[in-house]
Amino acid sequence: MKEWKSYLFCGAFDGETDILNALGGLNVYNVGIGLHDSLFNIQRYLSRSSEIKNVIFLGSAGAYPHSTLKIGDIVYSYKFLYKDLAEIKQLAKVPDVLTKHALTDMDQKIVSMVKKLGFTETITNSMNYVTMTNLSSEELFASLYDVGVENMEAFSLAYACSRLGINFTAFYYVTNIVGEKGSEDWAKNWREGSNILQRKIAKYL
Repeated sequence: MKEWKSYLFCGAFDGETDILNALGGLNVYNVGIGLHDSLFNIQRYLSRSSEIKNVIFLGSAGAYPHSTLKIGDIVYSYKFLYKDLAEIKQLAKVPDVLTKHALTDMDQKIVSMVKKLGFTETITNSMNYVTMTNLSSEELFASLYDVGVENMEAFSLAYACSRLGINFTAFYYVTNIVGEKGSEDWAKNWREGSNILQRKIAKYL
């Protein structure tokens, strides 16, 4: 695993990284759930580990209903958006001075990985919660027309890595469709989905 020594494989919690961690020889770290813990923990880790040049996030995601994605798909992202539900529903204004987009660089080894494994590229929207309402077609197309999935940690990780000049790519197993039943489906599907995603990555390594 020496060829991966400059890579950090991370997840929100142990269930998203346990298979990779059991391989040994990889840098594996859990950043915590949500925007706050993940931002703090990834920045703290990277400030103490100068050898890390690439961060790979393994997690789960809900697919927006207007996307072509379905439960069981595996996708990757290097384009990230922070679009709050209150802003989508025009209940609040997020000031323009706040960073709402993050674009990260992908290492060539990761580009080769996604091509070999056949993962689908998508754009991620990331907030500090799970959407528990059904968005209208008008809301989806007006605010998220080119966005495929929703994940709680991705934006903060992408933001930190981009500011530090570190490559970052997120991989997700699609566990649910965003909406009223999304959380229930996530609870039923995340463990199997994490096993599938981690094993595909482990086999490639």
